[in-house]
Amino acid sequence: MSWSLFKTNILRKTNPVNNPNLDINQVATIWAEEYDACVKRGKDFINLESIQTGNVEIMKNLFRAALSKGLTTPPGTPFSLVNEFGNGVKAYWAGAQMRPFPIPLIPAPGSIQNIQVNSNIVTNPGVWPLYPPINPTSKQIIMVNMFVLAAVVHLFSVSGIIQTTSLYPSAPTPVPAPGVIVWTGYLIPPIITIPNINFPSADGLEPPVVEIPDVNIVGELNRQTNTPTEYEVSDLLTNTPTESGVSDLLDGDTSLLNVINVSLPDDTSEAFNVDQYIKDFRKQLIAQQVHCD
Repeated sequence: MSWSLFKTNILRKTNPVNNPNLDINQVATIWAEEYDACVKRGKDFINLESIQTGNVEIMKNLFRAALSKGLTTPPGTPFSLVNEFGNGVKAYWAGAQMRPFPIPLIPAPGSIQNIQVNSNIVTNPGVWPLYPPINPTSKQIIMVNMFVLAAVVHLFSVSGIIQTTSLYPSAPTPVPAPGVIVWTGYLIPPIITIPNINFPSADGLEPPVVEIPDVNIVGELNRQTNTPTEYEVSDLLTNTPTESGVSDLLDGDTSLLNVINVSLPDDTSEAFNVDQYIKDFRKQLIAQQVHCD
């Protein structure tokens, strides 16, 4: 599931016109389950391993608490539902279990080959980028767009540790021993794979599946809001190409700009204040780097 399908499902399932009897519990469940389904189609940047189990129930509870807080917040009081949802997303990733396959191609440090994955656990649930205070909006699509952008940026900072059994140089033959691989960054594939109804074809040219790509939303948002060049998303982080083995989806470029460009759908009809968001997020990045140093 790409972010485009996530967005479509959220808008359809939580539309009060189509579903007038939805309560807070149902809305929280829809958001949590759609997020879970979406990220399970993702992979980490380098080892291409997907999440197996996240804390869905805790996320539901925190989403429910966020929705309740929104309903009880007095008019005129700054409140961002997307920021509050970030607590649920981080809880989902806290201690999440990743799949043990495929076995990472890049050997654990000091080894020559990985032969087994013993565990793969998320150790850092990431940083949720906070939006500046905004006026309440009645357009649901704006809030969904804001969530998707924040979710893509957030996955850039998720990290974990893979414990392996790897082969280490020794005479006369390599010996197996424990290894540790650290990974950072998670990507939702920017394509939706669906069965090809024309397969098989008489001439044998039709593929069994068709890949429908998402395209860039950021450029469109920048055009709609006249975002100055000095605040483009490319300024947030410089390019950080990785070693061989990185996902082909990123073409070796794991910069935040590239991750956003290949992840976000270009089907928004309303723009929010991208300029202010990016300026504030740059400050968050700088503050985080100073704190880590």
